[in-house]
This record gives sequence, structure tokens and C-alpha cells, in this order.
Amino acid sequence: MTSPIFIAHRGYAAAYPENTLVALDAAQQAGAKYLEVDIQLTADGIPVLFHDRDLQRLCQQTGAIHDYSLVELEKFSVSYNEKFSDKFANNKITTLQTFITYLKERPQVKAFIELKRLMIDTFGMDKVLETLLPMFEGMNQQVSFISYNQEILQRIHNETDFSTGIVVDEWSDYNKNADWQSEWLFCSAQGLPKDNAELEVNTKVAVFEVGNIGLARHLLARGINHLETFCIKEMLQAFAAGKNT
Repeated sequence: MTSPIFIAHRGYAAAYPENTLVALDAAQQAGAKYLEVDIQLTADGIPVLFHDRDLQRLCQQTGAIHDYSLVELEKFSVSYNEKFSDKFANNKITTLQTFITYLKERPQVKAFIELKRLMIDTFGMDKVLETLLPMFEGMNQQVSFISYNQEILQRIHNETDFSTGIVVDEWSDYNKNADWQSEWLFCSAQGLPKDNAELEVNTKVAVFEVGNIGLARHLLARGINHLETFCIKEMLQAFAAGKNT
């Protein structure tokens, strides 16, 4: 059986508030070599790490990231109170610049940067690319951009040396005959085709969300070894200990 390569989905999100430095560092400390984060822009155009379309779940606040300036957002806690109670009451939003600094200090770690559709729809592709791409100068071997928005990925593919990854919920949303191809394809576990022959594409396939060993083993048996998980520590420990049998 192929050995798994686990991608820490928003960091070690099972145990820490996702997309914050505490979750990302915990994932890296657990042994993760791949980290995945989501990017949005604040009202004043500062990129921060955040997944949701609104602030309610993680910050217990109304509105969206793009409704507030960074200074305003830094007054909120990214605590995921419903899941963690007040354990992370002092945890603050993580800026992209903070994460980039963290990555540069750890060149062995690679990152997938998801460009959120809400950000692209709100600010436009030009603003997003003009803001983000210069921040990653010289990091094309360490960073890949992924998104559900294939148009922005095609621009990155055509205009830069960064690798890209299309994200789809259903395998049928991926056009393997398009006039350009991303280096990566991220697909939900539920959206994979039943026929293994359909998995034979000229791109690396990663599957999300892989939350248990049984599913991981099933995907490995199908020839898929890049597995994205919130439970990065548990997965790494289980497979290192031989519990995948």
C-alpha cells in the first residue's frame, strides 16, 4: 500500500482554532510537511487567514472579514467558542504576512494557499493578485495556490511560476480536457468517481476531508496518497505506529 502524505487542513484544526498560527504551528510540531490555509482580505485590503463567509462560528461576531479593518478584527478572538469554550479566548486572527514569515523560517514545510471565492467576488481578481503575489516573491518552490475559482488559477498558471490546484466538490466539475491543466486537483472524498480508471489524470490528486483511518486506507488502496485532514496529529501517529492495518 502507498504511504500517505497528509496535508494539515487549516492546521491542526481538530484541536486548535483553524487558520490561526497556533493551529498551524501545532500541525508542524506534530510532523506535518504540508499546511493548507484560506485567505481573505480585510476592508482595508490586508490579507488574513480565514475560511468562513462570516465571523459567527469562529469569532462570535456579525459580518464578514471584508466588513472590518485589520485593526477592528484584531479586537476579536478567533476562539471557536462552541467547540473550545474559552480555552482560546486570547487567540487572535493571523495575518498572511505572519504566516509567510513563519514559512520562510521553515523551508521544509510547503503550503497550499486557498483563494476564497468570496474574496475574489468582493475585491476582483486584479486586486487579489496585485495584493498577494508580491508577498510570495521567491517562494514558488514552497507555495501553491488553490481555489474553486478556476479563472484566477489560470491567470496564476499563465503569468507566474507558482503551481496551482483546482478545488472541486464533485469530480465531474473537473475538466481534464481543458486548454490548461493545474498541477493539483483537490476533490472531496464524497465527490470521487467510483471507477478507478477515472482517477487516472495528469495531475496530482489530493482528497479532503479525511477524518479517520478507515477512509485513509480506502483512498490509499485506490492509489490516492495526498490526504487532507483536520486530525493531522492523530493521522500521523496512527500511520507511524502501524495502526493502518
